Amino acid sequence: MTAARGLDSRQNSLNFLRLVFAVAVIASHTASVGGYGREPELLGVTIGTWAVAGFFAISGYLIANSRTHRDFGGFLVRRILRIYPGYLVCLVLTALVFAPLGAAIGSGEYKWSSALGYLYKNSYLKINQYDISSTLDHVPYPKVWDGSLWTLRHEFICYLLVAAVLTLRRHRLQAVLAAFVALAAIAIFSQHHSHPAQVGTLSLLASTFFAGSLIALLGERISLTWKLAVPACAVLVASALAGEMNTLGAIPLAYICLWLGRALPFHKVGRRNDISYGIYIYGMPVQQLLVLAHVQRVSAPLFTLIATVATIPLAMASWFWVERPALRAAGRFDTVIRRQLRMGPPLPTPAPGKALMGPRHARQARDVVG
Repeated sequence: MTAARGLDSRQNSLNFLRLVFAVAVIASHTASVGGYGREPELLGVTIGTWAVAGFFAISGYLIANSRTHRDFGGFLVRRILRIYPGYLVCLVLTALVFAPLGAAIGSGEYKWSSALGYLYKNSYLKINQYDISSTLDHVPYPKVWDGSLWTLRHEFICYLLVAAVLTLRRHRLQAVLAAFVALAAIAIFSQHHSHPAQVGTLSLLASTFFAGSLIALLGERISLTWKLAVPACAVLVASALAGEMNTLGAIPLAYICLWLGRALPFHKVGRRNDISYGIYIYGMPVQQLLVLAHVQRVSAPLFTLIATVATIPLAMASWFWVERPALRAAGRFDTVIRRQLRMGPPLPTPAPGKALMGPRHARQARDVVG
C-alpha cells in the first residue's frame, strides 16, 4: 500500500508515535535532570536525539501534505495557532507557577523581574533565557526550566521553508529534493568545520524534516512495506554508527517512522485528543519540580514514570483548553477565507421581514497535523 493511502488521516498511528517520542524525551532528560549520569544512547545517539529526529520526520511529512492542500495564508495561520498558543501558555505557567513553586520547595529565590524577563525574552519562539533568578541553582541540571522548547523555533523555520519551496507550482518534487540535499550537505559540512551553532543545528533538524516532506510528495509512488523497511533499518544503523543519522540516515529514518505509522495497530491513540505536544513542552519543568522535591532519589526508571504520569494532566489541560480551541479557531478562519474566495458580487439586501438563507456548513474537522 502506498504512503498516501496507508497514512489516511484517521487510520494511522503517527500520533501514537509522537506520544512515544515525547515520553522518550522525558526519559532522555531523566539522566541529566535527575543527576543519574549519562543519557541513554542507541547506536551512539542519545534517545532524546532519536525522538526529536522522529518528531521532525513525521512533521515534515504531515506539514508538506498540509501545505499542498492550502494557500500560504491559511497554512501559516494554522501553523502559528498550532504551535504558539501552547508555547506561550507554557512560558506563563513556568514563570508564574513552576518557578515560584520551585522557590518555595527548594532553597532558591524568586524574583518577579526575572520571571517577566523570562516571558519577554522568550516570547518569539527563541529561548534567550532558560532560568528564573536562582530558583534552579541547587539541582543536578541547574538554571534550565525547560530545555525542550529550543526545538520549536527550528520547527517553525522548517514550516516556513517547506511552505516557500512548495509555493512553486511546477517541479515541486525536484525543489524539495534539492532543498534536502542542500540542507544535508550544510549539516555534514557543519559537523566537521567551524560554523555558527544555530546553522548546524537547524540544518540537521531540517534535513530530517525535508526527508519526511520528500516522502509526502512521493506518497503515491512509495509503498510502505517491511520489504523496504528492513533495508532502510540497515542504512539507518550504518548512518548512525557513522555519526550521520540526521543526514545520510534522514530518509531511511523518515520511511521507518511512516511505515510504523501504517503498521502499528494504535490508530485510535491520539486520534481525537493529541497530548504529545503538551507532554513534550511540560515534561522538563515537571521533572525539575520533582527534583526540588527530592523525588529523584528513587531509581531512574521510576523517576521517569512518575514524571510522565505527573505531566499528563498538564498535557491534557493544554490540549483541551489551549491547543484544540486554537485549532478550531484556525479551522473557522480557513472556512471564512475559502468562502470569501468563492464569493461573487455582494448579495442583495433582503427585503424587510425576509432573510437570506445560505447552506449550512459542516463542522470544520480538527487539523491533526504537526
